[in-house]
Amino acid sequence: MKTKILLLLLALLPAALLAADADKLAISGVAQMYTPSNVANNNWSGGGTTQSMLFDGTKTAGVCMPEWGSDGRRSWPDQYMVFDLGALLSGGYFVSYIKVWQESAYKYSLYFSTDGGSSYEEVENGISVSSADPDGAEYFVGTIATHVKIVFHELSGYSGGTSEIAVWGIDPAQMGCQHPSFTEWEPVDGSATCTKKGIDRHKCLVCGEVSERPSELLPPLGHAYVSTLVTPGTSSSFGSGAISCERCDWSAVFNIPVDLTSLGGVVSPGIVQFTDLSVSSEWHPEWEGGVALLVDGVWELGEKSYWAAETLSHDEWAEFDFGTEIDLTKIKFLVPNHDHSLDFYKVEDGVETLIGTVAVASVSGASFQLKEVEFRGVSLDKLRIRVSDSIGVSHWGRNVVQIYELHPYGTVKGAGKLNTTRTRILLY
Repeated sequence: MKTKILLLLLALLPAALLAADADKLAISGVAQMYTPSNVANNNWSGGGTTQSMLFDGTKTAGVCMPEWGSDGRRSWPDQYMVFDLGALLSGGYFVSYIKVWQESAYKYSLYFSTDGGSSYEEVENGISVSSADPDGAEYFVGTIATHVKIVFHELSGYSGGTSEIAVWGIDPAQMGCQHPSFTEWEPVDGSATCTKKGIDRHKCLVCGEVSERPSELLPPLGHAYVSTLVTPGTSSSFGSGAISCERCDWSAVFNIPVDLTSLGGVVSPGIVQFTDLSVSSEWHPEWEGGVALLVDGVWELGEKSYWAAETLSHDEWAEFDFGTEIDLTKIKFLVPNHDHSLDFYKVEDGVETLIGTVAVASVSGASFQLKEVEFRGVSLDKLRIRVSDSIGVSHWGRNVVQIYELHPYGTVKGAGKLNTTRTRILLY
């Protein structure tokens, strides 16, 4: 009798509860890189990184993807990597999801094949995507696949791009249900947080198993910043304060002015940070320089780390967008050693207001110059920097605007030094 009751209870449980959990598949041994013309590229490497580093569990250090191929030539975009799941298990795996981590966001697309690699289907929400989210980007598949493919549309060159790729799957023979059909995906109201997308849910029409994925319809809410001034600044000293979020536990303390690049970095889709850095253009970042190198903290070897714009025009710019209004206290920067100048602007509703200019005069024997400029009484939430330069730096057959390093410092609004003029008073 007890045995019959147990069997009856098991029969009433959703089949998904009896299915094996998805395992992380050993894809490193079945990964093959190809050129855009479908030629196997077995020996690619770049910047001291190799293919094996995409599967070593290190999710924060991106590989330089990819620089050199087996043909001895510099590689090009739209190379792709195929994972032969059929070589791991005859007939392939039920692929639950694919996950990709990137140090910096470079576009890629994901595909899967159900027929041994003869044809490929798009992974939903996985086409021309990128994400520098430290938790990685996850893509639901939910079908038996023999191959998975990732196409690298943008190459990171000597910068860190993709850092880790993983595929989770289940042996179909171990599944209670192979989920032949699902309900439509439905976004879950209220599931988004300050920094994370909301979720979509659907369920198998056969067994009722519920699956989730990050929702493209529910982006992160972003922080609701609140500034708290504790001690006002004076004409001779900085004050103090803090910036926090009303919705979550994010906060930043400003006992002294802070390097604002430590609170963010290069703007990236879906990534919420206090400081977002963007630039007007980049001149061949896949070969050497790039916007991320503008704030990488390399001051001693400036000639090895820089941002280069596409032109020498004053129209080129670098811009810092802060989460809320701050008092700008100084800007520290490393630039080439020749005659030129940097113009600093406050941007409000698209209108630029010049707040300072620094001239750089050539110094004999130097290759670059480290400069600082102090600000008083300047509050802003968007800072733009333009360069006036008739010389520039030669890169790849063109003279262009170049900056090695650029770091704004600031404090909570009201805690900066006051912009006062001291007047001598004579008493008789």
